[in-house]
Amino acid sequence: MKVAMKVAALPHPWVLVAAKLYAYWLLSKPRVTLLVCFSTAAGLILGGLGRPLRAELIVATLIGSWLVVASANAFNQVIEWRTDARMKRTASRPIPSGKVGVPEGWLMATAWGVMGVSVLALLVSKLVALLGVLSIGLYAFGYTPLKRITPFCTVVGAIPGAMPPLAGWVAATGQIDPPALLLFALQFVWQFPHLWAIAWFNRCDYERVGIRLLPSQQPRRVAMLILLATLGMIGVSLLLSPFLSAPLPYLLGAGLLGAWHLRHSLRFYRTPDRQRARGVLLASVLYLPLLLVWLILIQLWRG
Repeated sequence: MKVAMKVAALPHPWVLVAAKLYAYWLLSKPRVTLLVCFSTAAGLILGGLGRPLRAELIVATLIGSWLVVASANAFNQVIEWRTDARMKRTASRPIPSGKVGVPEGWLMATAWGVMGVSVLALLVSKLVALLGVLSIGLYAFGYTPLKRITPFCTVVGAIPGAMPPLAGWVAATGQIDPPALLLFALQFVWQFPHLWAIAWFNRCDYERVGIRLLPSQQPRRVAMLILLATLGMIGVSLLLSPFLSAPLPYLLGAGLLGAWHLRHSLRFYRTPDRQRARGVLLASVLYLPLLLVWLILIQLWRG
């Protein structure tokens, strides 16, 4: 009796290549990277108003910034892949899922970092390249290991997280001006309600694997800190108005956005649960890009 032998069809080589490229794309954390590049572009536009910006400078700034952020994110995932494998929300990431090997991850993170810093140094400015190096170093080798040691890691991680609009401004102007520092401060403070809402929403997973992102285990204290950080964020956003060509319209829009975010933070303070933490997270995700767009529109309107 003949036995029918079934031979599994091998995937086409181009399918394998596409799958690997997609895994690299995921290794860069594309949603985070695109948001960061957007804030870099906002700093570039705001700093470049009234100045002739070369197209190659704009392209080099955005490409270099993307590579720098992708490098920091890839280093973060390589260092934490064992921890990621133990948490539901991160188990499907490229390294714990086996789509990208650990040595491969180190190689990609290093290559992206070298290329990004080189692009910024050669085609933008040495100062912007230095900001890129600081971002990779603080995020990958400061914030990432500190997550298992102290909740103050959030402060360290917020520094590279706030670099993009500053880097964009410096790329356009060649210097660090007061409005650039305020953009840095705005994105710095914004990260605290954002990250603490994520940490609260996933606190059981984080506690189980020893990640210490929450500043306290007491729900009301965490909610109070989120509320205070939101108020601080709104205060910094209003400080930008004296540097704008139309301060009153800006204050109106920034005030409405701030009040909307504050409403969600107040709801979480009154009832600190997963549903309201999700509300704070959603508000934070939308608040920053909407405020930056409003800033740009105000400046273009009176520019």
